[in-house]
Amino acid sequence: MKVLVSTPISNRYIDFEGIRFSKSLISALECVGIGHTSDIADKYDVIHLVSPTDYEVVNDAKEKNIPVICSAMQSENDPSCSFIQYKSGKEREIFIENKTLRFLNRMDMVLVPSLEAKNLLVDSGVNSDIKICPPAIDIHRFDKSRVEEREAFYRYFREQKRDLVVCVGDFQNVDGINVFLEIARQFPDILFFYFGPHRIGKASKKVKKLTKTDLKNVKFVGEVPEDIYISALLNAKLFLLPSYKPIGITSLFEAMASKCQIIVRREANLGGFLKEGENAYIGAYSETLVSLSRDYLNGKLPSTVNKAYNEVSQYSLENIGNDLKRIYLEVTNIHNYKEK
Repeated sequence: MKVLVSTPISNRYIDFEGIRFSKSLISALECVGIGHTSDIADKYDVIHLVSPTDYEVVNDAKEKNIPVICSAMQSENDPSCSFIQYKSGKEREIFIENKTLRFLNRMDMVLVPSLEAKNLLVDSGVNSDIKICPPAIDIHRFDKSRVEEREAFYRYFREQKRDLVVCVGDFQNVDGINVFLEIARQFPDILFFYFGPHRIGKASKKVKKLTKTDLKNVKFVGEVPEDIYISALLNAKLFLLPSYKPIGITSLFEAMASKCQIIVRREANLGGFLKEGENAYIGAYSETLVSLSRDYLNGKLPSTVNKAYNEVSQYSLENIGNDLKRIYLEVTNIHNYKEK
């Protein structure tokens, strides 16, 4: 068995969520002895895509009569791997664009992180076979006892060691940025880093104006190497998800594995992995998110990180690798049967 894993290559999104998901996917395959390639000219039995923009790869697969699988809704923070669109305004909604729907309906199988995600695709008109397979997590990489890895963040950004709050998402989520800035304003002695897919200079004028803050403890950064981002998570006291747009499950699992306290907006909690007061704190309104963050940073709320860590540990490279092995065998058997 050999799998073509198509990775979202883009200078703008280097080492952002979609690339990290692809790397964890490849690690899971290697863990269970499944061969893989990124060369479309190679020989392989299955194609596994992670981006809805891989139209040419799908066309090539159909010509060669090779089954195609796609992992959807795993990396929604990454524009190059996002399957869901978010409409802001008075009537907020999430939806799937027609071209993305057509792409998904050309798949032999679509993999999603949860039943909730599956139901959203079905309700949106996806008629391909859908199975649940969350991202794999290399739990050993998120070890807070590794001092050198933790210090990498502070060396890279030339910051003095102090408490850190991390937020991740694209730079178009104005509501989320407002919450992020309000919390930072109340804690000037804590560092606040917002990680995005590109440099803030490439954001819209509205966002650039919003992020031009006089707060000296706030940074909006993009195009950050993966090891520096992981280092940030290992140091973070709080992982904040204040946007209305559905969270990227890959980034969520990384935060859970890093034992960051997670505070998330209720509308963003698509996937059902987070439970209020059990493994995270969830707020419906911006004021609630600010209040929850303030209370936690002031020591008034108990930590839920151990529960979150224990839950994400089940999605190990080996466990997800074995799930993928079964899925690949199933999709190739079905495909071969249809061709007879």
